[in-house]
Amino acid sequence: MLDLLKKLNGKRLIGDPNLFSLEERIFNTVCIIAFITMCFEVPFNFFIGLVVPGFLCVFGVLFSAYLYYISRFKRRSSFGIKLFCLICNVCFAINYFYNSGVYGPNLLLFSLVFLMIVAIIPKAHFKIWLPINVVLVLTILIVEYLDPQLIPNAYADPLSKTIDFGVTYLVVVVLIYFAISYIRENYDYERILVLKKNIAIEAQNTRIIEQNSELERLNVEKNKLFSIVTHDIRSPLSSIQSYLEILTEHDIDQEERMSLEQQLLQITRDTSDMLTNLLSWSKTQMEGAHVDLVVLPVREALLNGLSIEKNIALRKGVELVISSDEDFAIIADQNMFQLVLRNLVSNAIKFTQPDGLITVSTLVDNDHCQIKIKDNGRGIDPVQQEKLFRLKASSTFGTHNERGIGLGLLLCKEYTDLQGGKIWFESNVDEGSIFYLSFKLA
Repeated sequence: MLDLLKKLNGKRLIGDPNLFSLEERIFNTVCIIAFITMCFEVPFNFFIGLVVPGFLCVFGVLFSAYLYYISRFKRRSSFGIKLFCLICNVCFAINYFYNSGVYGPNLLLFSLVFLMIVAIIPKAHFKIWLPINVVLVLTILIVEYLDPQLIPNAYADPLSKTIDFGVTYLVVVVLIYFAISYIRENYDYERILVLKKNIAIEAQNTRIIEQNSELERLNVEKNKLFSIVTHDIRSPLSSIQSYLEILTEHDIDQEERMSLEQQLLQITRDTSDMLTNLLSWSKTQMEGAHVDLVVLPVREALLNGLSIEKNIALRKGVELVISSDEDFAIIADQNMFQLVLRNLVSNAIKFTQPDGLITVSTLVDNDHCQIKIKDNGRGIDPVQQEKLFRLKASSTFGTHNERGIGLGLLLCKEYTDLQGGKIWFESNVDEGSIFYLSFKLA
């Protein structure tokens, strides 16, 4: 029996649980079991001389096969269930009059029909089919009581009656066993499925809450970022306006003029760097980054990419040494690599005192190239180290009050990851910092 139940649970036989409802699957199972049972009952009824019940069983074989077909393959389970309830009641009522009435196993069969109907019909239909079953049975009993001659004894001898009761009992027990076992098994399946869905929904809700919290945090940081950018753009424009007003209204000596021009140049350069990073980051956020990986000669990229930074370091009195004698290439996006490199070296210049030293060197490590940017500046505070590669909207100032908003290192991290590289750092306060880049060798 257990093996048969497992076979009836097959998706191909009774329907995939993801596509068929529990009522549909139970109905398909009932049709299959009814078909098997009727096949067994046909020869038995003819053998003991119950001709009409035998033909009813033949009809039951064909009828159960038809119901299974329209339910499993035509997906007309609702129609099939209604037809099943109607025909079963009619057939068992006919069988009652040809199978000895109350002296036969008919009330047991009506009880079985009652159970099958409860198992397969939607709950909303209980008020229709259950009263029909009860009223039909009571009506037949009253008819038999009023006119017993309508229902003659159909058994040839007591042995036939005993065998019929015994076989009917076995059939009813088997059908009840399969029906209840299948219902319980599918109830457990549906319960576990709902439990899994609830767990998945809870996990999804947790992720959504975390994502919302992160989005809120990023939104606050972005608002703060643009507020700082607005202020930092207004500041150099105001300075340029003030300088032009001084030139127009006052006579200033050459030394003072050069000092003002140097200050304006520094402010403008800082603002230009900030806007470059901001535009690059904004474009990445809105459009996504397009990475064009090429074979990039490292020495040439360092020398050409850091020419402007070398002049800036020279004007500040910081020595910038580029050491890359070996001739090898990496796999990287040229524009992204240059932006990352310039940001790291610009930061090193910004936080290094005059007479300081910055070295850019390379090292081959297996199939990767490491680029090391080392300075002997003021280092990074341990509290700030934890926020280094995140969006943290706050103004930062270098050793000569060079202004920044902390966006450059975030870009460095994002762009390095997009190129398949790695970035990390070491830093001690008042001793300097070392930033490392690692890219795959060509």
